[in-house]
Amino acid sequence: MKILGIHDGHNASACLMVNGKTEYLIQEERVACEKNRSGFPALAIDLILKKSGLNFNEIDCIGMNGTYMPAPTNRQETLDYYNSLLKGGTLFNSSLIKNRLKSVPFIAGPYEKGNKQRRQQKLASLGVDSSKVNFIDHHTLHAYTAYCGNGDFKNDVLVLTNDGAGDRLCATVNVFRNGQMERIASVHENHSIGILYAVFTYLTGMVPLEHEYKIMGMAPYAHKSGSQKVSDEFWEMFEFSEDGLTWEFKKGFSVFGSMEYFKDFMFLKRFDYLMAGLQYFTEQFLVHWVRACIKKTGIKKIALAGGTFMNVKADKLIMEMEEVEKVFVFPSCGDESNALGACYYLEAKHNGFKSIQKLDDVYFGISFTNEDVKKSYEKYSFKNTYTIKYHDDIEHEIAKILASNNVVSRFKGKEEFGARSLGNRAIIANPNHPDVIKEINEMIKNRDFWMPFACSILDSDFDKYVISEGKNDPYYMIMTFDTKPAADEIKGGIHPYDRTVRPQIVTQKHNASYWNLINEFKKITGIGGILNTSLNLSKVR
Repeated sequence: MKILGIHDGHNASACLMVNGKTEYLIQEERVACEKNRSGFPALAIDLILKKSGLNFNEIDCIGMNGTYMPAPTNRQETLDYYNSLLKGGTLFNSSLIKNRLKSVPFIAGPYEKGNKQRRQQKLASLGVDSSKVNFIDHHTLHAYTAYCGNGDFKNDVLVLTNDGAGDRLCATVNVFRNGQMERIASVHENHSIGILYAVFTYLTGMVPLEHEYKIMGMAPYAHKSGSQKVSDEFWEMFEFSEDGLTWEFKKGFSVFGSMEYFKDFMFLKRFDYLMAGLQYFTEQFLVHWVRACIKKTGIKKIALAGGTFMNVKADKLIMEMEEVEKVFVFPSCGDESNALGACYYLEAKHNGFKSIQKLDDVYFGISFTNEDVKKSYEKYSFKNTYTIKYHDDIEHEIAKILASNNVVSRFKGKEEFGARSLGNRAIIANPNHPDVIKEINEMIKNRDFWMPFACSILDSDFDKYVISEGKNDPYYMIMTFDTKPAADEIKGGIHPYDRTVRPQIVTQKHNASYWNLINEFKKITGIGGILNTSLNLSKVR
């Protein structure tokens, strides 16, 4: 069975699944070279069909991610949208809606119907039979990414979803048992802590839906007592239900509609206390919620998805909870993953879970031959002189370059899916060289001074550097861990203040060539990890 999954909202993506195997999962931003590209993923779909040799007539069914209000298509639209809210605008006179009047009926109520029709028309223009198209609830797809990605189909699994908003919800509590999903609780988007985080990202002068991670990175630097006081004030804004499965925002009709309240809340508060206070609140809030869900269901094996769980520090505290036996967080679990969720859902609906392959890696993108690369660089006008060399053992050669404290851009194999570099499209360096971070930032990344880089670590050296209880397999940089004293060897890839690391364990099974590279580096230096950051420029992909 051939299934095409489509997410046409924020950070758009497309996925092809054939007989339960994920063949391609590509974000539109990767093809368009525009960070967080939103809207219909026409370029990603076209690339997937071209590479797979298929056309729409050969696709058995198509899954669409939910029915939703129009999403901003780029950074400027996102900022315009938030600016209109700050100036007292409403959802009905923002620039976002004004730009969509031709395609979305401007009357109360039928937005979902209008969006469904718009999307059906778009697919019909591509020659898609409407009978093949399925519109699936947003948070159901998040839940399916978590459950199917986890791959434990024998045991009962508690699946929690949490994000900014999707199909009017911001969170759900689900139990997967005997091949069936039961939703036992949900929270309306008006009460979203994901939106709370985005609003404060905006009010601190950064870009919502893009720079939330910078708040998380700043938090460890702030004084604990001042930050905790702010966190306590955030707690006063929300109230949990008696069983703890749901909550409400108490300070207004909705989080999104309370911009003036939040402006007043921030007045004369230190920026670092605000950032850390929001982060501590988010961590404590999610731990409280997870604890209540486990108590209610009695299920200690949990799987998580939705953009809020991109908060790697909160994920760490959830993993460390005594009640949690095992935790899986879907890699890059924002809305971009719901294209795969649509494929999971339809495959399970038609064939059950038996045919779905457990997530072993996320190298679901395109690979290129040496000839492809040659055609590309021959068209490019370089400012500096360069040489082209071919090596029989390129991993050994790169290891020598890294050991000499030089920075390397690695472009090899199938591109990884999601927000994290996992070695195939990566900027890598010696993590024990103190000047390398400044060099990478000044030449390429332009990251804020407080933001840490990450580290790819050999599976054989993980226990040497990292403190882990074994509740999670950290292959995807989706969770932080505390480190041991030996992590001084990889200090360029850990947080300089709290010494946590967001690791990628590298195994021969998941990525043999990348494992060989790091192993060659270890033979030269004795260090079993390398600094790793994504292969892109600031604001691009």
